[in-house]
Amino acid sequence: MTKYLINTFLTRYNITRKMSLVNYITLLILIISSVIISSLSIGCDITPPLPSAPADTTSKINDTLYIPQNPVWTGLSEPSDIIIGAEPFIYIAEKGANRIAMLDIAGRLIGYSDYIARPTAISQDGMFDLLVCGELDTVINSKSVTIGAIYRISIRETLHDISRAPVRLVYSQPDRPERRFTGIAALDDNSYVVARTGPNNSSRLDPDEALIIISKTDTYQGRIASLTPEGNALNSIGGLSGVALARPRPSRDLIITQTGTAMQYRAQWLAYSTGDITGWAQKFNPAEVRNDFLTSGRFKRPEGACCDTRGNIFIVDAGTDSLYSFTATGKEQFSFGGSGNGTRQFNSPSAVAWFDRTLYVADTKNNRIMRYRLSTEQ
Repeated sequence: MTKYLINTFLTRYNITRKMSLVNYITLLILIISSVIISSLSIGCDITPPLPSAPADTTSKINDTLYIPQNPVWTGLSEPSDIIIGAEPFIYIAEKGANRIAMLDIAGRLIGYSDYIARPTAISQDGMFDLLVCGELDTVINSKSVTIGAIYRISIRETLHDISRAPVRLVYSQPDRPERRFTGIAALDDNSYVVARTGPNNSSRLDPDEALIIISKTDTYQGRIASLTPEGNALNSIGGLSGVALARPRPSRDLIITQTGTAMQYRAQWLAYSTGDITGWAQKFNPAEVRNDFLTSGRFKRPEGACCDTRGNIFIVDAGTDSLYSFTATGKEQFSFGGSGNGTRQFNSPSAVAWFDRTLYVADTKNNRIMRYRLSTEQ
């Protein structure tokens, strides 16, 4: 067989038989390689088609990476927040229905919490308790009033049967009925940070606008003093609308969103550090390098934020009805949205969550949850 192949090869390419041993061996190697390649080609009947168009090497990362998923989750009443718990179960604050809905990861309804007036934000601590920002309709000095309130749903007490789980009022300020709690984030030690807002900010010691810290036993610990309702630059706060952990536990970094019209930076990343100075400080410095996340006036009315496991940041903006994505260094990756009820449109979105390569958006005024699945690895 080998002799036949050599003769055929020599004849086809008109090569003389007079050659050195080295040349002969080289020729033999070439023939054997040719036979192997030919056999592989015969064993593969389908030849991959040529590209119909040249690859686009200029496009930056865009919204096509996240693909809308079906079915759209409907049947909700003003979903104002959504989180994926550690179990994992999905919890949705239904502001219009005065309750928390509990779903499995496939979106099947498990149950509803007891009554909570107008819930706006949810978090879950390390004991699986749900912490909920809402309101309380009560009577003070013989007058009916509504005040801001924080509730604890102890679902561990009922083995995650949320319909039977006790709902307890754990924090409120009856003497300051105009204050509201708009965001909440549980820390690794089960204490939690709460975004508080209100109209009276004349006091330097206790302004309405504040990021406050409450212990795991629901006791007020104080506020992050570096954030003040003064000015409009970094560390200035106004119209706080949410707070989220910047990365999964055990990180204590925070992302805050705010809607105050005077604020230049309506989303800020607060990095936590220990040492000589322990506490939160700005992660990004707009004076050092251009940062899309920290660009002045970048957002109009941001209502919610979250991060994935790589520290990528996602922001929903009710003012532009859009979803934005940034890298951990603040570079914008993609954005999409616009007013409407299409698969990439929103109507006053108020929250975003991330789990297992999927984004969940609380599309509040469309009364639905939109899901977007990452189509490629990053």
